[in-house]
Amino acid sequence: MERETLRALVASARNGASGAVLIDGDPGVGKTTLMDAVLDRLTAVRILRIVGYEVEAALPYAALQRLCRPLAPYVNELAPIQREALRVATGLAEGPAPERALVGLGILSLLARAGDDEPLVCVVDDAQHLDGESLDVLGFVARRLSAESVAMLFAAREDEAVARSLAGVPRLELAGLDAESAAAVLRDAVDGEIDPGVVADFVSFTDGNPLALRELGAQWSIEELTAVSIAHSPVPLGRRLEAHYSARVATLSHDARRWVLVAAAEATGDAAVVRAAAARLGLPPTASGEVEALHLVEIQGTVRFRHPLVRSAVYNGATDADRRAAHAALCIETSARGRREFAAWHAAAACGGPDAGVAAELAAVADLAGARGGFASRARLLARAAALSPEPTLRAERFVSAAEAAIAAGAGVLSRQLLARADRAALDPVGRGRLLVVEAMCAVYLADPLTVRDGLAALLCAADAFHGLAPDREQKALLIALNSSMTVEDRAIGADLEQLAIRMRAASDVESPCAVVLRATSAFALEEYEVAVPLLRTAVAMLDAMDDDDLLEVSALAVSPCIALWDCDAASRLLTRTVRAGTERGALREVDSALWVLSAVELSRVNPRRAGEHLAQAEELRRALGYADEQTVNAAYLAWQGGPRAVVEQIVHAMSESGYGGVVRMAVGALGIREIAEGEYHSAFDRLAGLIRRPYLQASHHHLAELVEAAVRSDNRAAARAAAATIDRYAAASGTTWVTGLAERCAALLADDADAERHFLASIETLDTHSHRGDCARSRLVYGEWLRRVRRRADARVQLVAARDVFTEVGADAFAERARRELTAAGAKPDESAAVVGPLTSQETAVARLAAQGATNADIGSALFISSNTVDYHLRKVFRKLGVTSRRQLAEHFPRS
Repeated sequence: MERETLRALVASARNGASGAVLIDGDPGVGKTTLMDAVLDRLTAVRILRIVGYEVEAALPYAALQRLCRPLAPYVNELAPIQREALRVATGLAEGPAPERALVGLGILSLLARAGDDEPLVCVVDDAQHLDGESLDVLGFVARRLSAESVAMLFAAREDEAVARSLAGVPRLELAGLDAESAAAVLRDAVDGEIDPGVVADFVSFTDGNPLALRELGAQWSIEELTAVSIAHSPVPLGRRLEAHYSARVATLSHDARRWVLVAAAEATGDAAVVRAAAARLGLPPTASGEVEALHLVEIQGTVRFRHPLVRSAVYNGATDADRRAAHAALCIETSARGRREFAAWHAAAACGGPDAGVAAELAAVADLAGARGGFASRARLLARAAALSPEPTLRAERFVSAAEAAIAAGAGVLSRQLLARADRAALDPVGRGRLLVVEAMCAVYLADPLTVRDGLAALLCAADAFHGLAPDREQKALLIALNSSMTVEDRAIGADLEQLAIRMRAASDVESPCAVVLRATSAFALEEYEVAVPLLRTAVAMLDAMDDDDLLEVSALAVSPCIALWDCDAASRLLTRTVRAGTERGALREVDSALWVLSAVELSRVNPRRAGEHLAQAEELRRALGYADEQTVNAAYLAWQGGPRAVVEQIVHAMSESGYGGVVRMAVGALGIREIAEGEYHSAFDRLAGLIRRPYLQASHHHLAELVEAAVRSDNRAAARAAAATIDRYAAASGTTWVTGLAERCAALLADDADAERHFLASIETLDTHSHRGDCARSRLVYGEWLRRVRRRADARVQLVAARDVFTEVGADAFAERARRELTAAGAKPDESAAVVGPLTSQETAVARLAAQGATNADIGSALFISSNTVDYHLRKVFRKLGVTSRRQLAEHFPRS
């Protein structure tokens, strides 16, 4: 069955349908043998094959470079940004450190292009020994395969890093042989006739592990096997199999044992390096012969161990002094060949204790890894450098630097572990500030409810530590603190918004782009709105003028001053730029965050369908990265979609308990808006009034208009007038389309019949733009209701039909249903045939929207991190589903937002 699974995978690749599989199982169970059997005599395909080497684990993209070296002629055909990312990642060029996702897209494009010429099979054996960057990138590529002529086969033992990096890749768990086949293996291996009962026992003892059966048959006599069977003694499996190999190694001469130790320590199989290092240790050229005679290794250009457990047995069975001597010799030989990273690794392994020189070299190599985008490798190298650093302050600083690299690589747990090894007392103020910043980032990244509420206070302490010493770090710490505060809101422990705002104002004296945002936000929090508006406008203008790289650095906060000005268009513009720039550079975490916030912006201006598209795109990116779940569930979108109220409220309670006040506010507001749509005005008023009483920066701006409607309809007119007066003040100071249109709607709801129509019409006229069509429909809805009440039923139907059609278009189903009810009451039968885009998958929708905007297949592939082949595949399906024949026709289904 396993062979058929792999053959089907390869056959699909030949037919242009890509796929991947992870074969996992115990050592010796036959993973490599299985792949060999499938690939043997395979024709009309190109096979790329590598084996993971443990020595490369700290060298970023080392395995990837080996796998793709035969594809070098295709590199120049890649998009320039992808080509440059691959060159920097593999050390062939200097430049900004590329994001792993961008490297992944480059590799995906490279494999797809090569597969166009000839179907491609990529085989990665012993994947547990790959460097972290290569493993992550290959996992990314495996998850994005679709319509390319590429098959990927991974083989690995059970390993946490492999499971994490290859999450989402189909698994093929390889168990032992069936009883009949296992018995045949043992009978073939033994010399003579063996009792069937003994055979059955050993098949059971080994779970059919073919390597164990072969080793037992070759090394034990029939009498020994029978005795073990009778006594039910332990047999060599797993660790015992390693001990079995250790016993065989122990029979070697002293020179042969030292030679095989050098081979085990070298790990890449480079026979020339092994021979040179062995000679440096005074070993004769014939030392390897004895090892080969026992079939422990095979030397044919490279040194290949019979099984990874042989290498493990050799290395672990040697004395510490002998291991360090082998690594010292290998350090000299790899250094002489210009392999600086390998030399540093061997130098570290040769150390018997702290060594400042070796630690400094490891730190330098770590810098090289970081420059290539290898943040995970940088973290591991710096951690080793820290452990070897004799000076306490430098050791602590290197652990902090390692933690910073780990969090940059997305390894929150590792980052925390590294911080725990840093001696805080040995750090200077800047070092302590850096440590506090990373701690806070870990809490957010890991969604840790025990520490996420402490983040604001910790970041303020970090800013204090930086004050007067590192103003740029101080300002960035405060921007992170602002983001943290909007995440937890009033659930923060040990600090509040006022303290943050005062601290931001104090730090904004040193001019920088960060200072502009800090100054504007602090004014918004501390001053009257009219005072803050000019500073907020300056901040938005500055953000608009930023180049993409700088905008990415502050992207999480770009929306705040925009919404403070009631300017959804500016927020959408900056966030869309962030998504575009982030996808171009492979900064998918920033893209994920921007898409999430974009969805919130669209919900606030009544466009749940567009919000859902953003969330679906974010979900697709998380799948690309191997993250199956959201850290924070978007309960607000669930409420808009008509999810059961009890379920939404359960999620709200859980998020509140976890400290996510911002998400809770969004969800509670969405429930209130849904209750308005369903006519439950008293309940809506109670929900929304609570939010308005506890405002948090701009988070409840749009809830003011909702409160006015709920208050008017629930006979709380005093509260309605107070909320409307607040909106009027915002409108007078800001003057944007959104707040002006909402202010007119609120005035209409509160006006007597003589003045109401004038305000309704002014609201509709102001909001009648593509970006605010949802809110315009809300104004048409209440205007239509008013018209029906004053018995102008024909006029009411005109407004209600227009409102219903827009609500249907933007996916505001509850409001569409309310419009239908009002139409029925106005004497018309609602038309249920309003057009809805679909039925497309989220991926097809994203492809179609970009194509409708004029993007090429290559552009779309880069934006969605798929290959051009997959784009073409999706477009063919979109055309068929929508009944269109050209991209121009797509624009009718997907107008620009």
